[in-house]
Amino acid sequence: MKKTAIVMPIYISVKLLLFFYLIQTYSSFGQFQLPIYKDYLTDNYFLVHPAMAGAQLEGVKVRITHRSQWQGVSNAPSLQTINAHGRLGLKSGIGTVFYNDKNGFQNQVGASVTYAHHINLILGNRDIHQLSFGLSAGVINNNHDQTQFAPDLSDPLVQGNKMKSNGFHMDFGLTYIRYQFYTHLTLRNLIFKGKNISDNINLDKGKKWIANAGHFFELNESTKLEPSVMVQIVDYANLPSIDINMKSHHFLNNLKLSFGASYRFGTQPNANTFVGENLNQDHKQLTLLTGLQFKGFSFFYTYTHSFEDIQIAPFNSHQFTLGFDLSSEKFRYHPVRGML
Repeated sequence: MKKTAIVMPIYISVKLLLFFYLIQTYSSFGQFQLPIYKDYLTDNYFLVHPAMAGAQLEGVKVRITHRSQWQGVSNAPSLQTINAHGRLGLKSGIGTVFYNDKNGFQNQVGASVTYAHHINLILGNRDIHQLSFGLSAGVINNNHDQTQFAPDLSDPLVQGNKMKSNGFHMDFGLTYIRYQFYTHLTLRNLIFKGKNISDNINLDKGKKWIANAGHFFELNESTKLEPSVMVQIVDYANLPSIDINMKSHHFLNNLKLSFGASYRFGTQPNANTFVGENLNQDHKQLTLLTGLQFKGFSFFYTYTHSFEDIQIAPFNSHQFTLGFDLSSEKFRYHPVRGML
């Protein structure tokens, strides 16, 4: 079986990573944590798991995404993200994430920085065997525009102006890669402090556990299959969400094509009509994706359709992901299995 070669990491430009960090520092800081969609299936694991900062051994990885939902609905939800991360020396990785999440009159902006420590448990000079730990810290800002609300709502929480809230969070993650197998475990909101948008009461945010694992199966020299699974569990809710995924990878010289499908199911809370009564519904989504990678450039498209019984509008979403792998002139692109 063919195995991916390990190369000695080169020292990337700190100025390049600092550039992305400064961009975000001068932006306003949104939402109580970045939503989790299917980015981890589009060569964008770092957006979900902090331990993936610099896990690719060489260079700087930059990923830009745009997601839109509820086609045809005015002020429908949309999400934009940009992140960059890279290796520093043999054992360290750093990264940064910025996102803008807009939903009608609600707008959330957030940014975070991450440090990861990597332990290379190498059994041979052609094997990938790595244990990684990551810690990220982020700030968030939430804006609620009430200036266009009807003035006669008689709701004391509707003040007819622009309301703001903010918060701080820390996340921790662990990643283990051995040959074609990989697994990730991330705890979001390890620490969270924020304020309610209406009454400025200090809040603690429930923790979210995210675990996923996958394996590459090599059918031949140019085709590989990658089944994987992800489980999300939120504190207090005790309502897990599960993703079942299958991807295929096809290699044609320097071109790599990917195709995949993902089915997400679980239960999500909708409303509390009476004390002690929870109205929940099954949560079912099907996602199809395709992508290409050519040397240091990548492009992915994902389409998601939801099958919930209760819907504000026909739920479908489109997401586009652009990727760039950057480094010095000596950079040689070596994909690492389980990290793409």
